[in-house]
Amino acid sequence: MNELEEKCLRFVLRHYQKNKLDTRQALKVFKEKHGVVGRAGGKNRYFLFLSGLAAAILLAFIVWVGISPEKQWTELAAYEHAVKYQLPDSSVVTVYPYSSICFRTKNYADVCREVKLTGKVGFMIKKDCTRPFKVIGKLAEVQVLGTCFVMDESRADTAWVQVESGKVRFSVLGQSEGVELLAGMEAQVVKGQHVPQIVHRPDSVKKGSFVFENTPLPKVLAELSRYYGVKLVADRTDKRLTANFDAHSLDEIIEIIEKVLKVHIKKQV
Repeated sequence: MNELEEKCLRFVLRHYQKNKLDTRQALKVFKEKHGVVGRAGGKNRYFLFLSGLAAAILLAFIVWVGISPEKQWTELAAYEHAVKYQLPDSSVVTVYPYSSICFRTKNYADVCREVKLTGKVGFMIKKDCTRPFKVIGKLAEVQVLGTCFVMDESRADTAWVQVESGKVRFSVLGQSEGVELLAGMEAQVVKGQHVPQIVHRPDSVKKGSFVFENTPLPKVLAELSRYYGVKLVADRTDKRLTANFDAHSLDEIIEIIEKVLKVHIKKQV
């Protein structure tokens, strides 16, 4: 079986639905259009031939639409065992059992690095500052430049991310607000939530280590608010912060931000 035949077979198996490919109906339409009248002699064999012809024409059209070069998708899947794949940019993915990712072949190579996820997949992403890498699931999405992480949507109501190295931005699908996760951190989204919840931090982060790289001030304050359990607001929201904090005191962090950005921050109950 050649590559084209394999693609056709995979497409038909994926999209087949009962009663969708009705050869009798196709034959009826064909006969009415071309004025074909059946004869007693060889009737069954003639009808069988036309049924096969009509089905083949319809199937060929469906398959051509499905694998048209303009709409071609590449799908990487695993069944009973985890499988490793190398993406066109040399990034490596580990697709866990009964999971998959897919991407537009041409777009991935030329325009953007974006994949759609089903199930659980591990990622080792090659750094490319000009083309961020994005994973889109059913509940959440992750955006990175270069890192190693696992995203899991095996459960229908939960999306979970664990970062092994680097930094990622984790957000609910369709929402602008998200959380930045560093190495060793884990977060999850439960269906119905609007912001991911951090469920694990390594000791270094628990002690007050924060890394911000040209991060909008509202996002900085949102992360600090979630960590310390207090709502922080500033008199100006158009500022961005690049800084690393190793402070045990929230008041000390606020003081540093106020001096660097020349803003006033207050706590709200």
